[in-house]
Amino acid sequence: MADFPSVNEQALHLVARELAATLNEVRIALEAAAETPADKAPIAQAATLLHGARGVLRVVEVYGAALLAEEMEQTSRWLAENTTDARQLIDGLDALMRSCVQLPTYLERVLGGGRDLALVLLPLLNDLRAVRGAPLLSEGTLLSLNLSSEKAPAGRQQNAGEPKLTVPQLARRLRPKFQAGLLALIRGEGTKGGLGSLSEAATRLESAATTVAVFQLWWVAGALIDALRAGGLQASVTVKRLLGQADRELRRLYELGEPAYAEHPPIELLNNLLFYVARAETHGERIDAVRSSFRLNELLPVDDSVEQERESLSAPSVRLMRTVAAAIKEDLGRVKDALDIYTRKGGPPEELAPQVELLKKIGDTLAVLGLGSMRELVQGELTRLADIIGRRTPAEQDKLIDIAATLIGIEDGLDDALVRLIMPPGAPAPGAETDPEFRQVTEAVLRECIVNLARIKELVGQSLDPIADPVSADAAPALARGITAGLLLLGRNRAMEVMRRVGTHVAAILGPGARPRSEEFIDRLADAIVGIEYYMETLQAGRGDPWYMLDNAERCLSALDQSLAGGAPVLPAALVATPAPGAAPRLAADPELIALFIEEAGEEIATIGRLFPLWEENPSDRESLARVRRAFHTLKGSGRMVGAARIGDFAWSIENLLNRIIDGTRERSAAAGAGR
Repeated sequence: MADFPSVNEQALHLVARELAATLNEVRIALEAAAETPADKAPIAQAATLLHGARGVLRVVEVYGAALLAEEMEQTSRWLAENTTDARQLIDGLDALMRSCVQLPTYLERVLGGGRDLALVLLPLLNDLRAVRGAPLLSEGTLLSLNLSSEKAPAGRQQNAGEPKLTVPQLARRLRPKFQAGLLALIRGEGTKGGLGSLSEAATRLESAATTVAVFQLWWVAGALIDALRAGGLQASVTVKRLLGQADRELRRLYELGEPAYAEHPPIELLNNLLFYVARAETHGERIDAVRSSFRLNELLPVDDSVEQERESLSAPSVRLMRTVAAAIKEDLGRVKDALDIYTRKGGPPEELAPQVELLKKIGDTLAVLGLGSMRELVQGELTRLADIIGRRTPAEQDKLIDIAATLIGIEDGLDDALVRLIMPPGAPAPGAETDPEFRQVTEAVLRECIVNLARIKELVGQSLDPIADPVSADAAPALARGITAGLLLLGRNRAMEVMRRVGTHVAAILGPGARPRSEEFIDRLADAIVGIEYYMETLQAGRGDPWYMLDNAERCLSALDQSLAGGAPVLPAALVATPAPGAAPRLAADPELIALFIEEAGEEIATIGRLFPLWEENPSDRESLARVRRAFHTLKGSGRMVGAARIGDFAWSIENLLNRIIDGTRERSAAAGAGR
């Protein structure tokens, strides 16, 4: 429901019941096709049934379900109209049967209030397309992510005792082994041995590569094969097709030579391989390294928790939406430029043919994102353009201008539509505000973000407490995504990027499957959170962008990233949080910021004064102790932020003492409470 219009719930429930009956008939037809492969009538009947289902789903504007029904129909027609071997028929019927199961489930989730986001169906949509040899949806704009990694060839030597071969020579020698392994995988014969042959070829090419293009392709291909061997990824028709494309890249490598090959790397294949590595349900050294290097966790499912969110139709990531928006706009710009040149210069209509394929790609991307109404507009203009190219209608200037105008309208509304996909429920609609009301809207968004960030800060502080509630902590990553989306909505791009990085670390330590971090690591993360918190509070107060607060947050995050990358350890708080030279006088000169700090400090001191006696009287009152510890933690971070180093250091010393009491490394004693 792209653009998420309200839909009559009763009508949707009626559609769901009718769809279930239709799909039951489709399953019966598919079973008949499997029993009598030579008889094309049953599968043609299935295509007819699916055509009707597709039409109804489009009428009620459940565009994700309509897209799946459309792909099912086209695959059924292709199987009915083309000669296929036994393996193609089996793969096709398998993909169709799985789709029959998934389609009502998808519709049920939409009925339950989930997003109509066909992105969750992408692997299944790819399988249907792979059966008939159509371009994968992940080959379009959606996953042309310009993904990059700094990982480069390590210059490792080939196996000892083996003649020194160039990379093209090695590719020629390894291709028969790779093909034998692929054939075994396709046939399902000796799958274990087949995957072993594929893995050996990928590993040797990865080791021998001297260019980034060759190295990264076989590094990622090797990760995908590792996932297959570990059982974390199914050998679907799409995965087999991708490995078949990798086989063709071997041939291109030894025919062109490595330098020439590297000038035109297979970007689409690499993107597709990365998509399936991200979806793998298992871990491994190479799998995890690829995910980390390409930052796949910010784009696509990486572990069970993210997959569950994707399955419950959660929003895509901010980074994905920003990348997709830029790519779609670039494609729209190409079409508009081509139409503009044609209207000025003229020529045979056939010159516009490439724009039809580009519009198809744009339409597919919009459909997968759940922007079905925009896709309908694109398809309408695509049909008009195809009629002009086919000379069914004249290439009149006004018609071409109308097509371009529609595309401009889509481009103008794209950002708002994509932001709605990543905004939390109930957030103000982007673009709805007028200039006089913009300040009010900004304050409302910032107020909500600040409240959510305070909750995240509290949960981060609790992460060191062994008795903390893990269920409550699970909410932190979703809160972080909402704040990131809010900053994106307000156009605060630098703050949004800082918050995105904060969210990544928050998800790593508080989300499902969280990994423990040291006390010092948590401390640095909390400092970064305080930085972004003060930044938003300053904006909410109506003052200008306090960039130095983001500078401090970025220093903290850089220290965290370096520690995770195996570099230098996390820097001590005094070094990370200390402002750059000249920044401290600027901090001290901001009376409003000082006033804000004093106000917050007063609240925290009152909290300490109220809760410390409760813990002092009742040593088993762990909740009061934890809240006192969090109050000192807040004083530490905010004190450092305004340049009050002595206050920050004093608060840190008390916080550190309480941490040791909480984790049991120091006993509660009279001396411990003497500073009260």
